[in-house]
Amino acid sequence: MITTANFPQADRLEQVGKVATAIFNGHQVDAEIENFIGLNSGGRQGRYYRLAAEALGLIFNQHNYAVLTSLGKEYVGLTTNAARMDFLARCLVDTPVFHEALRYIHKHKPSDRQLKKWFRSFYPGAQSTADRRFHTFISYMRDAGLLQQSASSNQLQKYIGTVVKKYVNPTQGLTGRKLKFTPTHVPTASSTGVIHFDVDAQKRERANLIHWQLVDAKSSFLFARDLEPYANNHIDLFTDENSDVILYEMKSVNSHGNNLLSQVRKAISQLYEYRYIYQEPKARLCIVTNHGIAKKDDWLLTYLANDRSIAYVWTHDFANFECHDSAKPLLGNFAP
Repeated sequence: MITTANFPQADRLEQVGKVATAIFNGHQVDAEIENFIGLNSGGRQGRYYRLAAEALGLIFNQHNYAVLTSLGKEYVGLTTNAARMDFLARCLVDTPVFHEALRYIHKHKPSDRQLKKWFRSFYPGAQSTADRRFHTFISYMRDAGLLQQSASSNQLQKYIGTVVKKYVNPTQGLTGRKLKFTPTHVPTASSTGVIHFDVDAQKRERANLIHWQLVDAKSSFLFARDLEPYANNHIDLFTDENSDVILYEMKSVNSHGNNLLSQVRKAISQLYEYRYIYQEPKARLCIVTNHGIAKKDDWLLTYLANDRSIAYVWTHDFANFECHDSAKPLLGNFAP
């Protein structure tokens, strides 16, 4: 449920990011944060900016002290202003308030007047407060480069895949069929054992920028083909076309590719678990990475396609996807 607390009161998006840097440098209380980001209001603005950074997922409150999240740690490691602002754009897209707004903008391409009217009806507080919050709301999206503005409309400029992707409750299954058991506690061959999804570990992985970009790019790929991209607490991405289901597992590979094999092994295990747990034995399985396969590692493609019936797809630019010929029959209409 969205409340007024979900709407930031801090005016400048760039300074919201600086809150993470302040905390990284040991400034954890409001007055210290405020001083670090160049403001002076006796801590009041520091509190606004701290809450905004918390809303964007950069920090969390631990015993009245601000602590960096996985996202916050990744943010402070960025070295250019452009990279930081693009990172904040990604945080906005994943924030419920902005996600809902961007879905509206993408669908309706509203003028400023229409967008403000929508915002007034969306804001759960007084209209006078809504007008003040709207200024911050629109400036965040523009500063982040999310909107392309003209005299008559606002249009979504990037990260369309993440905006159109829909999250569904895991208990609904993948095609709306009721599951025999809940996805968090699944019987194994052992009489006492249960499979526990490590949701926290998955959240940490999804905080990885490359992983996030892979999901966004493949979601855009599906949407461009008039397919609905879905995700849940466990599965990075899935869709179905007339009950033809495909499950995607995204894995980020480092620039040297020396973690490729370990990432592929994890993906294989996860995809098989998901297909079993969600009772879709005929679902197509696909690993997506940011790293192609070198000639010396061709055996891996053959192993995945011929032995495991898993397709391997990669992208170098987070826009165009490639796959080996052996993967195309496994992907069917979902092949790039």
